[in-house]
Amino acid sequence: SARYWFSCVDVDGDDKLNNMEMRSFYAVQLHRMQCMGHEVVPFEDMLCQMMDMIKPANSDYLVVEDFLQDHCSQVAGALYDALFNVNKYVMFEQRDPFLERQKREDEFDTDWDRFACIDYNRLAMEEEQREEEAMEVDWVTMDEEEEDADEYNALGLSGSSEAPF
Repeated sequence: SARYWFSCVDVDGDDKLNNMEMRSFYAVQLHRMQCMGHEVVPFEDMLCQMMDMIKPANSDYLVVEDFLQDHCSQVAGALYDALFNVNKYVMFEQRDPFLERQKREDEFDTDWDRFACIDYNRLAMEEEQREEEAMEVDWVTMDEEEEDADEYNALGLSGSSEAPF
């Protein structure tokens, strides 16, 4: 899909995305941001951020190979969102960068895998807590029963002095 979106932005067909091509698409997004009441991100700021994330071979333009680098697999779509999808771009702008970094470094392939693991661990901890509380109640109950038995034995009402086990 990186090649497809690249070809959509490359209007002059020179296999390079330059500032003018990207600026023309971003102008539409700027207008949408204003209409929706979102904070407007100037083109220069957006472009600088994207160039820092993509790390192209040439800082004057982007080529499709820049998007196919290993470190770009998760961030290349952000440029296309900035140029075509204002809702996704606004979500990208409002993300928590520390959470995003953590997501890139964890072992999960999808948000669903991450959610399922975290929720499973939460439920397991809750179950463990309930079991520990139940064990504490059992010990308290056993202690009270032993005290009652001691009082019963002290009165000489017990018929046997043998241990029950």
